[in-house]
Amino acid sequence: MKKAACLALAGIVALTLVGSWLWIQTRHPLGNLLTGDMGGQALAWGRLAGLLAAFGILTQLTVIGRARWLEHVFGLDRLTRFHHILGFSLLFFLVAHPLLVTFGHAQQADLSFYDQAVDFWRTWRGLASATIGLGLMLAALAASAAVLAKRMRYEQWYLTHLTLYVAFALAIQHQFVCGSDITDHRFFKWFWACLYVCLLAQMAVFRFLRPARLFFRHRFAVERLVPESADVMSVYIRGRDLDAFRAEPGQFVIVRFLAKGFRWEAHPFSLSRPPDGHGLRLSIKGVGDFTKRIGGLQPGTPVLIDGAYGVFTAQKASSERVLLIAGGIGITPLRALAETCAKAGRDTVLLYGNRSAESLVFRDELEQLASAAEGRLRFIPVLSNQADWQGEHGHIDRDRLARLVPDLPERDVFLCGPPAMMKSVLHALSALGVEKSRIHYERFTL
Repeated sequence: MKKAACLALAGIVALTLVGSWLWIQTRHPLGNLLTGDMGGQALAWGRLAGLLAAFGILTQLTVIGRARWLEHVFGLDRLTRFHHILGFSLLFFLVAHPLLVTFGHAQQADLSFYDQAVDFWRTWRGLASATIGLGLMLAALAASAAVLAKRMRYEQWYLTHLTLYVAFALAIQHQFVCGSDITDHRFFKWFWACLYVCLLAQMAVFRFLRPARLFFRHRFAVERLVPESADVMSVYIRGRDLDAFRAEPGQFVIVRFLAKGFRWEAHPFSLSRPPDGHGLRLSIKGVGDFTKRIGGLQPGTPVLIDGAYGVFTAQKASSERVLLIAGGIGITPLRALAETCAKAGRDTVLLYGNRSAESLVFRDELEQLASAAEGRLRFIPVLSNQADWQGEHGHIDRDRLARLVPDLPERDVFLCGPPAMMKSVLHALSALGVEKSRIHYERFTL
């Protein structure tokens, strides 16, 4: 119901935008631009492209703005993936708008495309800054593509991505000073003004004020570091009044360590044990420049924490029987969920795929939890690269799922692990008759 309400709100805004544009173009002082000459049609469609680009940017900033009302419905992980997809989709409208509008005005003024572009730059208020803003947006999109292709370091991409806020500020001005669809129509002007005010207020509250309030209230700081395996380090974080810090097992927080070499980066990490009011634990695998430096943190380092986020929680389960499937460092949220589900009396099975016994993170903890749960928790490691392992050997596949969990279709399934492993397991779950509504997963790729 909440998802339907959010989608309906977005649909209403989009329909209002397109409907207002259509009304204005068909009642233009020069006649119906949609049925006029080539220059008029280019202007009309160019304006729509610009409006859709602006709406897309507003949507981008909304979904990545960490607003609680939206994140609680979709989960920040899924919102972030939508943000990535929409960002590249916006490229068409960002490029089509200046090309079509320039062509349309050139046709009406009997100028060449180049002369019209120069005239825009020299004499039209706000268009020079908008052009610079567009250039910055395109550069940020190129940087995002470079990150996906592993050709740019995260730190470089992050700094480049921050320029989008500058680009947004540069581009917004021309919409209100030379966009006749807005300047000549009071309703449309107030409509857009309200959208921008709501967006800026939301960003101020959830991206800046809320993390600052959490920090000054709880005074998060590194308490100690504990190695869990050769490449996984647990960071224990202390704070005050932590009973009031709202977090559920399975959720993650976005962390910024306020120390030299760390303060310019914020990363998401799952809580690897249920919050107990005394402290938080993050268990981090060294897979990149940032995470490999975690061992160098000093106790007492202040920590800026934003969250907790995510809908990967026990509340998603509709059954009293659950199956948790972890791969590699994907065990971190499932370690917390395993303890919570078992204590709640749920019949819980945890399958943990890894390469070797030495790579099993939290093995002792999980075995102790299983022992104390009196049959409510079964912990089954599955190792793929250790020939002398006496337990389950291989991968978590369809046959193994059917054999180890014969009542699988009746269970809620929580899945977290490497992308290839998750894709394979999702196919296996579907083939074994598990309903989509019973499968819960997040990729944690912000």
